[in-house]
Amino acid sequence: MTKTSRRNRFRLKILRALRPWHRRLGLVSALFILLLVLTGVAINHSDDFGLDQTPVTQSWLLDYYGIAAPLHVAQFGVAPSALYITDNLLWQNQHMILEANTTLISASYVDNMLVAIDAQQLYLFNDLGQLQETQNASTGLPSGLLALAIVDGRVWLNTDNGVYQADEQLIDWQAIAPLTTPVAWLSESKVVDKEVVNLARSANLHWQRVMLDLHSGRLFGHLSVWLWDLFALALLMVSLSGFWIWLKQKPPR
Repeated sequence: MTKTSRRNRFRLKILRALRPWHRRLGLVSALFILLLVLTGVAINHSDDFGLDQTPVTQSWLLDYYGIAAPLHVAQFGVAPSALYITDNLLWQNQHMILEANTTLISASYVDNMLVAIDAQQLYLFNDLGQLQETQNASTGLPSGLLALAIVDGRVWLNTDNGVYQADEQLIDWQAIAPLTTPVAWLSESKVVDKEVVNLARSANLHWQRVMLDLHSGRLFGHLSVWLWDLFALALLMVSLSGFWIWLKQKPPR
C-alpha cells in the first residue's frame, strides 16, 4: 500500500467520523441562531406586538422568576364596581390604576371620584381611574392614616392623632372630637376575587422582559454564561469542520 493510498484512507476515516458530528453541531447551532433571531425580532418590534404591555400570566413562569403572591389583598365593594388592593397596587375593573410607595389601606368611590389612602398619602382619581391629585402632610393632610369612611358624601379619616373630616372640596381637614356618633369605617370584603391575585403577580412581569432575558441568556441564571459559551463553541466547530470537510473532500471527476 502506497503512502498516498494510506493518506487517502485516513482522510476518508476522518471525513466519515466528522460528518455526523458536523450535522449534530449544525442542528444545535441552527436552533440557537433561530432562538436569537426570533427573540431579536420580538424585542425590536415589542411595541408593535404589545409585549411591553402584555403581562405574563403563566404561573410556572412567574414562579420561576420568584414573583410571589401579594401579602395584603383586600376588596372594597362588590363586582363589577369593586376596588381591589394588592400590597401597594390599586385595581379598578381589573386594571391597575396606582402603584404607591407603601401598602395601601383602603379605597372607595365618593360622588364622581375615587379616593384611596396609604399611611401617609391620599390619592384622588376621576371616575375613569385617572389620578388627579395626591395629598400628604405638606398639603395639610393628617399623618398616620388608619382607616377611611364616606359619610354623607364627605371623606372621613381615622388617624393616629384622631378623627378628621374633609370639606366638600377635599382641601381642608377638620378634627372631630369628641365623636358624637360612631363612624362606619370601610372594611374589606370577606371574599376576594382570586383573579386579582394572579393579576397582581402578572403586573411585575411582561413578555418584553422575558424576551430580553431569553435573548441574552439571563433567563437561565448563572448557567447561562456557560450555556451561551457552549453554543458559541458549537458555532465555531461547525464553521471549522465544514471548512475542513470542504477542503479535504475529493474534487468531482
